[in-house]
Amino acid sequence: MTTIREIAAKSGYSPATVSRLLNDDPTFSISDTAKERILKTARNLNYYQNKSMKGPGFKVAVIFSVTPRKELEDAYYSNLRQNILTSGATANMVMTLFRDLNEVPNNIDGILAVGSFSKAELNKIKHLSGNIVFVDSNPDPHQFTSVQPNLEYITEHAIDLFRMAGRTTIGLISGKYWNVSTGTNPVGDVRRKYFESYMRQLNIFDNRLTFIGPDFSVESGYNLGMQVVQQLGRDWLPQGFLIGSDPLAVGVLQAFNENKITVPQDTAVISVNDLDIAKYVSPPLTTFKIDLLELGQVAIDTLREVITFPDTSHKTILLDSTLIVRKSFIPESEAEQPATNQKN
Repeated sequence: MTTIREIAAKSGYSPATVSRLLNDDPTFSISDTAKERILKTARNLNYYQNKSMKGPGFKVAVIFSVTPRKELEDAYYSNLRQNILTSGATANMVMTLFRDLNEVPNNIDGILAVGSFSKAELNKIKHLSGNIVFVDSNPDPHQFTSVQPNLEYITEHAIDLFRMAGRTTIGLISGKYWNVSTGTNPVGDVRRKYFESYMRQLNIFDNRLTFIGPDFSVESGYNLGMQVVQQLGRDWLPQGFLIGSDPLAVGVLQAFNENKITVPQDTAVISVNDLDIAKYVSPPLTTFKIDLLELGQVAIDTLREVITFPDTSHKTILLDSTLIVRKSFIPESEAEQPATNQKN
């Protein structure tokens, strides 16, 4: 079966663009040239879209294991939730949000799951439906299909950018994921695993430069920033920090500003997500943009395929990200260009 992603790869357009065109999204506009190229590619690949795949018969439970409070602390999750629900509605699926597994009915066609779950909860999810797609993470790639950002690429690319700029002492500031049911955060951030592995491979890892908080909030970032100041001081700061999310970075910058640590002169910062807040802090954040609209649309397309072809093997779909360059770190290639070429 030809997939949306295969058409996207062959045509040169994003999966989100291909999906919205082929699913007749009424709010989507596209040039005639792009439309013809995508449709021609779909025909050449013998793409066939079963009209029943667009619903509205598909009832989808969106199990969102992120509390409203955590959504307020990190806009990434509220934006992700909105994009998933919007993408599902556009595809004519009947989307229902659940924060409590006990409220999910048995007559659903599929599940989209976001957040951290215990083993018992994962077993319950599997019993609710065999058609499951995790969004943003994958608790077990051997059992579940997922659509998620390529955090390994983001982590390694950030390290490479620092090194190319002559910044070889590099630290990590990140958090952990919360479980709604238990109120604990049992799952560490995979960025830490990727960071430590790649830094050890390069023989430049220093455990004293890793700071992990309980979550990804501004408050947690502020506390971690103060830890950096107290434990390292100005003289032992690394030349760059990769920070796990924009809200974390905002808190870190606040702590640094209070202690007269100047970014990027004293230490540079690369963050992740490109939330709106990244533009308005001082200095504005250089950050990897995760396209949440595309994440939601690809998740919907993937769930549709899983429901329609239930015997397909489990897969992990990794989506690319784009570095948005602002003032907290300017890569070597950007620094050589006129300031007008830099993104704001």
